[in-house]
Amino acid sequence: MLKTTLNLRLICLPFMLLTQQSIAQDDAQDISADGGGLAVIAKVGTLGPGLELDYSFNESWNIRLQANGYTYSDTFEEDDIDYNGEIELSTYGALVDWRPFDGVFHITGGAYINGNELRGDAISSGSEIFEIGDLEYRGSSTDPLTLDTAIVLGDETAGYLGFGWGQSYEDGFMFSLEIGVLFSGEPDVQLDVAGTAEVVGYPGYQFDVNGTSPEAIEFQANVADEIVNLEEDISDFEIYPVIALGIGYRF
Repeated sequence: MLKTTLNLRLICLPFMLLTQQSIAQDDAQDISADGGGLAVIAKVGTLGPGLELDYSFNESWNIRLQANGYTYSDTFEEDDIDYNGEIELSTYGALVDWRPFDGVFHITGGAYINGNELRGDAISSGSEIFEIGDLEYRGSSTDPLTLDTAIVLGDETAGYLGFGWGQSYEDGFMFSLEIGVLFSGEPDVQLDVAGTAEVVGYPGYQFDVNGTSPEAIEFQANVADEIVNLEEDISDFEIYPVIALGIGYRF
């Protein structure tokens, strides 16, 4: 009886092994089906609102392609001059996430195409006074003094390093928080001037700010000093802080 039972078990053993192997394969496929693949994420943060495509290779690594953009008007003051400006945020990034604990925490590195810039203008038609360099100027009512500034906030290509929570491996909805820095590089300032001006305290004598008179040459030297001051004031933008919130879905 024992021998017969043993023989039956030996005969059934291959079928049992095949069945167990099939179950294990099905479980592995189910696990694989529960994670990885493509995700679409909407984001909002200091780079502006954006859209992101995320592809997860496994529980530790994924890559992201990101586009952000936003334009809004605002006023800003530099050296007691009020500019009416427009801030344009525009970045395109390629990022790699590493999840060291195979969870939602990730460390991110990558690079952005950086198109962030600021444009503004200030106009004096007689009542407004601009302090440029060591002197104060006012414009003419018939030919106003105009300052046009364009500030490129860093290099065209900028590195990125950060960390966050989100970009999980599992399928379904996901939420993310990103904190990092964009190594933008040194801002570039351009300041164009036009019109007619006079030095405050010396009424009646007006000059073309782009002319060759001694007053115009002194004015142009003061504008060069103003550009240096602007570059110093915005030097903090060499390292641009990035904070972003996101919501998405992995398919």
